[in-house]
Amino acid sequence: MRLYAGVTLAALALIMLAGCPTQQAQEPALPPEAEVPLPEPTGAVQLTAYINVASGCQDWTVELLKELEEQYDDAVDMEIVDFGKPEGMARMREEGVSCMALLFDGSPVVRIPDEHGGKRTNTFYFPVGFGWTHDDLRETFAAIAAGEAEILSEEEARKELAPEPVEMEVEVNEVDGGAEVLMNGQVALTITQAAGGQSALERAEAAGEAIENWTSEPVHPRQLSIVEAEGGEGWSVLGRGEELVRAYQVDAEAAGIEPPRKCAAQFLDGIRCGIVAAARKGQDPADPSACTPPTE
Repeated sequence: MRLYAGVTLAALALIMLAGCPTQQAQEPALPPEAEVPLPEPTGAVQLTAYINVASGCQDWTVELLKELEEQYDDAVDMEIVDFGKPEGMARMREEGVSCMALLFDGSPVVRIPDEHGGKRTNTFYFPVGFGWTHDDLRETFAAIAAGEAEILSEEEARKELAPEPVEMEVEVNEVDGGAEVLMNGQVALTITQAAGGQSALERAEAAGEAIENWTSEPVHPRQLSIVEAEGGEGWSVLGRGEELVRAYQVDAEAAGIEPPRKCAAQFLDGIRCGIVAAARKGQDPADPSACTPPTE
């Protein structure tokens, strides 16, 4: 396994560079009858794992990947790109990856046999919990080793990354110093400051209503984004292009967060965790693979 951290790599299209930094002596030409042995193809699937290793929030996934690589070392050749470090984040952006992802031969989507003799699809995009579990990862490695896994094409993968319906109950509770927005009983975000002409409670109620409207239709974490609000009045967390909640300078100051955009990122993380938890409904609550989405 290679843990990528401090070495800058070119984008995929530029991996094969012409030339090299040092001059090498030219090898004498081989006689025509000489046979040059070619390296035996390993047939191993190349796994590139984009994980925020530096934060420690995905330690259990990293540990599992190491165990699986050791167990299936002939079947999978793994590289971990730590986007918790600037060099890893730069590579992640260069290669067009926007969140934690496990790419098997460039695809996050793998179809494997199920227990009923049919097929099921695992989507290893976004943190464990939305679309996949640790058991899915174990079974995918086993299927790859057995030659029973089908890595989906880009077009097929896009279809598997489509939004899905979730059961969502949104509540707003007034607490000391502000108000909480809960998604299926889980605190998604807490607002403590008045801003934008609204009290903290009014802001929380508006956020709760917006989240409820957004999750009334099929959702996916890819629908979440952060943009600078019009006029520079804070940063907006959007769901399917509509504002769910806005983080103002006063929110960042109250939380001791700089720059203020990071406050919006925390709001986004909480909302994302809420829909991930809803998607995982019915899974083992003791599973340590809790939702911990990465932020920039």
